Amino acid sequence: MTFARKVSITLATRIALIFVGLATSIIMARSLGPEGKGLFSLAIISAGMIFIVVNLGVGAASGFMLGRRKISLEELAGNWLSLSMLIGATALALSFAIVPLLAPRWLPSVPLWAIALALLTLPSLILVYNFQMLFRANDDFRNFNIIEAMQPVSFLVFLLPFAFLPSGSLLASSLADHLASNLVAGVGAALLMRRCVKLSVRWNGAVIGETLRFGVQHSLGNLLDFLNYRIDMLLMNYYLDPVHVGYYSISVLVAEKLWYLPNVLSAVLHPRVAHAGDEADANRDTTSISRMTVLVIGIGCLAILLIGRPVVRLLYSDRFLPAVTPLFLLLPGIFMISLSKILQSDLTARGYPRANMWAGLAAVISNVILNVILIPRIEINGAAIASTVSYSLYALVIVVYFMRVTGVRLATIVVPKAGDVRYLVVNVGRELSRMRNIGKS
Repeated sequence: MTFARKVSITLATRIALIFVGLATSIIMARSLGPEGKGLFSLAIISAGMIFIVVNLGVGAASGFMLGRRKISLEELAGNWLSLSMLIGATALALSFAIVPLLAPRWLPSVPLWAIALALLTLPSLILVYNFQMLFRANDDFRNFNIIEAMQPVSFLVFLLPFAFLPSGSLLASSLADHLASNLVAGVGAALLMRRCVKLSVRWNGAVIGETLRFGVQHSLGNLLDFLNYRIDMLLMNYYLDPVHVGYYSISVLVAEKLWYLPNVLSAVLHPRVAHAGDEADANRDTTSISRMTVLVIGIGCLAILLIGRPVVRLLYSDRFLPAVTPLFLLLPGIFMISLSKILQSDLTARGYPRANMWAGLAAVISNVILNVILIPRIEINGAAIASTVSYSLYALVIVVYFMRVTGVRLATIVVPKAGDVRYLVVNVGRELSRMRNIGKS
C-alpha cells in the first residue's frame, strides 16, 4: 500500500469521525448546556491526565522497538498486554485512593461520582492506546483505523437513546456511555491483535526495560503536551466556573478539528521513518509532509475565520456564541503546533523522545504563567491567547531540535514548493476518483 493510499484511508476515517464527533458534541451541548458540558469535559480531563501519567509511553515505543530494535510483533504484543494489565490495575487502585483527596480542592464543582465514572475507563484506555500504536508501528493502518473508530462510534450509538432526557440525568448517562464505549474499544483492540498474532501474556525483562527507558521520556513529554492542551480548562474552572469551561470546550473542539490532517500524516509517517534505512530518505519524506501541512492548515485557518461564527451558531445555538472569539484567537497556535506534530513524530521514530519532553516543559510553564495572568482579567479570551503563545513556543523548540538532528534548513521545512501542490492535487484527485468508482460499483 502506497504512502498516499495509507494517508487517504486514514484521513477518510478521521473525516468520518469528524461527523461522528460533531453529532455527539451537538447532542451533548444542546442537552447539557454550557455548565453540563463543562462538567463532562472536566471529568474526562481528570481521567486523561492520569492516563498520560501512568501509561509510561509503552505504546509510543512501538515504532522504535519494532523498526530499529527488530523485536517481533508477537513478542511486543504479549509484553504490551502484560504491561497494560499491570499498569491499568495499578492506576485504577491509586486513582481511587488519591482522587477523593485532591478533587475537592482542584475540581470543587465536579461531582466525585462523575470523576469516578471517568476513572473507570483507565484500563481500557491503556490497552487500546498500546495496541493501536503497535498496529501503527507495524504499518497496519487497517486495524489502526478500526481501533480509532471504535470508541467514538460506540459512544454516539450509546448516547442516542439518552439525547432527549432532562439535562440533570444526561450527565450521568453520558459518562456511563463514555465508560461503556471505552470497554467496547478495549475488547475490540484485543480481538484484533489476537487475529494477527498468537496473543498471550509475556514478560521479557530486557524488552520491557528498554521500552520503559524510551517510553518514560516520551510519557513525560505527552503529559506536558496534555497539560499544555488542557491546563487552561482546569485554571478556568478554578478562576471562573464550569459555564465558561463549557464555552471554551466548544472553541477548542472546533479549532482542534484542524489537527486531523497532521495527526493522520504523522501517524503514517512514523513507521516510514522508523523503518527507513537511509536518513536522507526520512528527511525528504518528513520535510515534504511538513510543507504540505503548512499549506493545508493555513487554508483551514482562513476558512474558520470566515465561517466560524455562523457554524457555531448553527450547530450549537446562540448560547455558545461566546466561544467564537477564543476560537479565532486559538488559530495561530493551532497552525504552529500542526507543523510540530509532523516533526515530533519523526523525532520519536528516530529515537529522540526527549525533544517532546523539553518542548512540552517550555510550553506548559509559559501556558500556566499566562493563564494565571490573563484569565482573571479577560476570561476565556485570555486562555486562548495563553494557548496560542504556548503552542507557538512548543513548535519553535521542536523545529529547532529537528534542524539540529537532521541538518535540514528552516525553509525546507516550512516553505511550500510547486511540487507539493502538484502532489496534493494529483493524489486528492486520484482518491476522489477511486471513491466515485467504488460508489458506482
